[in-house]
Amino acid sequence: MTCVLVCNLHTGKWQFQTPLVLLLPNGMDGAGPEHSSCRLERFLQLSDSKEDVVDGDAVNWHVAYPTTPAQYYHLLRRQMVRNFRKPLVVASPKVLLRLPAAVSPLSDLGPDVYFEPVLTDKTVDPNKVERVIFCSGKHYYALAEERERTGHRNTAIIRIELLAPFPAHHVSAEVMKFSKAKSWIWSQEENRNMGAWTFVSPRFATMLNVHLKYHGRPTTATPAVGVGKRHQQEAAEVIASPFSAH
Repeated sequence: MTCVLVCNLHTGKWQFQTPLVLLLPNGMDGAGPEHSSCRLERFLQLSDSKEDVVDGDAVNWHVAYPTTPAQYYHLLRRQMVRNFRKPLVVASPKVLLRLPAAVSPLSDLGPDVYFEPVLTDKTVDPNKVERVIFCSGKHYYALAEERERTGHRNTAIIRIELLAPFPAHHVSAEVMKFSKAKSWIWSQEENRNMGAWTFVSPRFATMLNVHLKYHGRPTTATPAVGVGKRHQQEAAEVIASPFSAH
């Protein structure tokens, strides 16, 4: 599928604009490999986003992983009202449709509210934060629940909602906000060779001088184990691991 998309939607090749939106189910929820991953890493690899130069909106397509209804609404609205067109790839897990924590107040859908490429953590005191966890997508809710359960109030969880073009300026603002932190982590539910890790890591290092520690599933050939008991064990380890990092 990605080959077809590259050949037909790469705006730089054919010199035309398209507002096509792809909503792709994605999430490690215990199902088999074919139901667990939209292959986010492939869409990021096929982006012409640069590792060492701040991106503009001119990348060949945009890749997002929104976590709230308001973010999703403003992302789609932006797709139609701005004065240029780019294909948009959206990782959209089905679980967020029924997750009680994934809600937005009505005010977030009102005037003068826009899509935010990065969502900061307003629940912690920046002066007391020693650990910053960056993540993307529905994995945030599992991390937030674990933080609440364990009482790690010295940990901030930052959501990167837009992956490509990489929002370097927005992420830089978060790094400055939590400048007293001693540990910088990227946490994801996907395997190390999948998801956004290989995309974000070099950009953090070259543009922000932040060397992230990886916390997630190890490198494997398949997106999911497809065995319920093993999946639950992996999920527990992935969620707990970032909070024990130093």
